[in-house]
Amino acid sequence: MRNLVLSLFFLFFYSCQKNEDCITILEKKSVNDKYYFLFEPEQNLKDNSGPNQSPNIPDQYSSGEVDDLTYLKYNIGDIYCDN
Repeated sequence: MRNLVLSLFFLFFYSCQKNEDCITILEKKSVNDKYYFLFEPEQNLKDNSGPNQSPNIPDQYSSGEVDDLTYLKYNIGDIYCDN
């Protein structure tokens, strides 16, 4: 019985762990009544093109859409965590 209680206890706390994605806001954009936080992408693509190939230049930032209240609440340089 004690093992069952301990197992349930650990299972409860394991399932309660949050996996938060946090970013530092580098720029904010509002486009067509939609609001975006811009942040540094997790992976940078390298340009492996040769002299006769066109380079694949990625965007400087990644972005994520937020609602208008969240957009107004945070400033550039703030850390935003998606809960």
